[in-house]
Amino acid sequence: MNIELLQGSLPVAEHPGLDSTDPRFADIATLAQDGQHAEAAALSEALLAEGIYDIRLICFFLYGYWLENGLASLLPVVDSLNNVLLDNWPAIGPEGNLNTSLEKSLDWLFRQILKKLQYEESKKSPLWQQWQTNAEVVEIDTILAAGEQLSDGITRQHPDKAAELTAQWSKIEQWLISLRQLTDSPPEQEPPEAAPESDGADQNLADKASQQVAQAHENLMLSVETSYHMALLLKKLAAFEQVIAENKFPQAALLAEDINHTLATFDPKLYFPKLFETFVRLQVINFEALTAYADLQEDPQWQAMQEWLKVDLDSFIKQ
Repeated sequence: MNIELLQGSLPVAEHPGLDSTDPRFADIATLAQDGQHAEAAALSEALLAEGIYDIRLICFFLYGYWLENGLASLLPVVDSLNNVLLDNWPAIGPEGNLNTSLEKSLDWLFRQILKKLQYEESKKSPLWQQWQTNAEVVEIDTILAAGEQLSDGITRQHPDKAAELTAQWSKIEQWLISLRQLTDSPPEQEPPEAAPESDGADQNLADKASQQVAQAHENLMLSVETSYHMALLLKKLAAFEQVIAENKFPQAALLAEDINHTLATFDPKLYFPKLFETFVRLQVINFEALTAYADLQEDPQWQAMQEWLKVDLDSFIKQ
């Protein structure tokens, strides 16, 4: 599939996109609904090649392109969306209900990608193993950086639904961060063989566990590593102070809006990935053991344990 169809300058037609009653759109939508994504993408590609730029066709095409080309192709997918949203929006249809189509199409695309990622991971499929083996930290970081522009583009073109749409995209970012941490982390080492315990072993183990938690807490506080997202936020905060000092209030107002949007959708895992690295990695490694307790969350005993956790972490972990 030719991703270059969505790169560079897109010509603006007098009536961009397809009418919702156009049988060509109905055929493509039916294929996508039936799970025939490659076929839907191929038909969408043919219409894009004719200069019919419709956000619905674009999302059908990009999903098929991503399925065909693999995880790393998420970068050209995001870059293409950025090119559409930030540089070529006047060329995009359909006319009349463009905002609604943008909302539904992006929501569909993000959900489809996330569903595919989570499915392959849950099955520990060969494709998941391939992702885990071949993924590169720099590659993932580049996708995350492009995602920041994507959030800006969504906010610019559909501010009313930007929070919901960027929240969907952030779920994909969280999945990528988890994969990044698996890729960037050393393999788990086998614990040393335990020596025979003497009298008082239970108390010693409890004290040791408490010390380990305290040490882990100290280590986390010392090793918080910021991310691209945090560096960009700090840069924007500094820029806001600068333009206020220079009485550049139009720029200040735009920066304030952007910063407030970031705070409204703030996800600490994106801004402090190192802090959550071990937590996320251990969740993935022990996925089946942890999800076995999912059905107990409404159980009174489980809720009592939650209250215990809230009031006394140290005694809770010694139990």
